[in-house]
Amino acid sequence: MGPTKVERAGTRTRQALLDAALAVFTERTYGDTAVAAVAELAGVSVGTLYRHFPSKEALGNAVYRHWKSRLLDRLAESSAGDEPARVTFGRLWAALREFAVEHPDAFAFLEFQQHEIYLDADSRMLSTRLETLGLELVTRGQRTGEIRKGEPAVLLALLNGAFVGLFKAVSGGLRLDAEQFEAAEEATWGLLAKG
Repeated sequence: MGPTKVERAGTRTRQALLDAALAVFTERTYGDTAVAAVAELAGVSVGTLYRHFPSKEALGNAVYRHWKSRLLDRLAESSAGDEPARVTFGRLWAALREFAVEHPDAFAFLEFQQHEIYLDADSRMLSTRLETLGLELVTRGQRTGEIRKGEPAVLLALLNGAFVGLFKAVSGGLRLDAEQFEAAEEATWGLLAKG
């Protein structure tokens, strides 16, 4: 037996709240958002919002986990296998690019805002899993001699900064064609490649 009409309506309301929260958090940041603005955009009362999410922190964590999980799933699919680090890097770059292009508000929310003030243990765990995925690529590439020596966390931070900076510029109006994205990917790999 499937969900009842009431359960389906509750699921739709919850999704509307998550979508509205993402839009408002992206526009105003989490810190500058009042829950009333989220409820208004979702077309529900503040009381309805609180029936689904007991606090602003719970709402922020739900939005964060929803999108971080989707990003993590996409990257995990792209990094599966025992291929050369350069190949895995290219697949991860493409997956990140696709996610950022398909979900620009979610990417901006995840990457351009400070989340430390409200993230709970479950949300932090997702961030750790995503970081571990990158660290595994770097350490595997160092073992095979494809990636330069150095602290893996520092090399990963350089990669993240390059990618986020590029997409911040794109969201600010920079226009890149496929060839330019490919050149940017190659240049970013150069941050890692053993010279």
